[in-house]
Amino acid sequence: MWVFCMFDLPVKTEKQIRRATAFRNLLLDEGFVMKQFSIYIKPTGTFSTARGLVKKLSSLIPDGGLVSFMYVTDRQFALVENFIGDMPTTNEEFIRRQHEQLTLF
Repeated sequence: MWVFCMFDLPVKTEKQIRRATAFRNLLLDEGFVMKQFSIYIKPTGTFSTARGLVKKLSSLIPDGGLVSFMYVTDRQFALVENFIGDMPTTNEEFIRRQHEQLTLF
């Protein structure tokens, strides 16, 4: 089971920027990895574990934030297709390859 966290957080003031950064850091501390900007993913053992994690995180969403959590099975996740666009120097996958970051699949 995978949990996707997709979010738009307000970042117009210094306080909002700090809260958005704190939320992203919370996701990283909980074991999420960044798939794309504002999309983080984490594998979990079971739906029950995933649901508990989402319940915990949903209480920590910054004011004015729009956050969606999606549950995806391993089988569904295996069907994800990733493509690199025409501007690879600004593409996250290209940057990840440059820095030789570990990818999960």
